[in-house]
Amino acid sequence: MTNKIIGYLFLFLGVIIILWGLWFSYGIFTGQKPAPELFGKGNAVEIDLSKIVPELGSQEQNQLNTILQGQLAGLLAGDSMNKIFNLTAWSIFMAILILACGKISAIGIQLIRADKQEKINA
Repeated sequence: MTNKIIGYLFLFLGVIIILWGLWFSYGIFTGQKPAPELFGKGNAVEIDLSKIVPELGSQEQNQLNTILQGQLAGLLAGDSMNKIFNLTAWSIFMAILILACGKISAIGIQLIRADKQEKINA
């Protein structure tokens, strides 16, 4: 009887955690909730042109640096890479959570079946 109770507890616990994770992920990917930030805000890319083109004067280096910063900002909009990394990390975490809770539910099902087998054999 205790196997059956523990089995149902594991089964429901695993299913509830999976459903919670899916609901939370749905909120994140539809934009209703913010994604957990594992990767913080990145700073702008600084390029030291004096090492690349040493014969340029400081004014030319500043102008070229401004042009390059503008081009890089247009290429990668703001913190888009951080958002991609955060969503990828969340997806990996949810995959691990779903697999673990699936295993917990499977253990619960095995306990329920073992309890039924004990009743049949008794």
